[in-house]
Amino acid sequence: MSELVVTRQFSAPRSAVWAAFVEPEIISQWWGPHGWSVEEDSVVLEPVVGGRHELNMVQVQNPEAMVPLKAVITTFDEYKCLASADGPHEMTLDLVIHTRIDFSEFAGKTIITLTQSPLPFEVLESSTKAWNSAFAKLEELLAQFF
Repeated sequence: MSELVVTRQFSAPRSAVWAAFVEPEIISQWWGPHGWSVEEDSVVLEPVVGGRHELNMVQVQNPEAMVPLKAVITTFDEYKCLASADGPHEMTLDLVIHTRIDFSEFAGKTIITLTQSPLPFEVLESSTKAWNSAFAKLEELLAQFF
């Protein structure tokens, strides 16, 4: 088993980047790698520990291909940390996958660090690419405003 860690800097204030992770109408505009979209009406984010964090990613070229996120929020520290646990179910390989996103701000820019574990070593590379692709979409979205 392995741990995925991705750090990314965005040229936007922390409040805007935070909103991109907790506002359903914004989440649906960027979540998932290129070639995937999120149905806005599938996004549920209950901003409390124990709340639901759910959405459905759909492959653009093949709408039959869907990847659900059905997580429970384990940390909700506004503007600082969002963490959740997803699984066990088929899409998590029957594991409970913990995802933690830490937010910090410096000189008007936001740095996020995403940590996800446990992940089987075999999916580490594809998961890293998927998150980097999703974060590129978020960067494009934020660039429209900042």
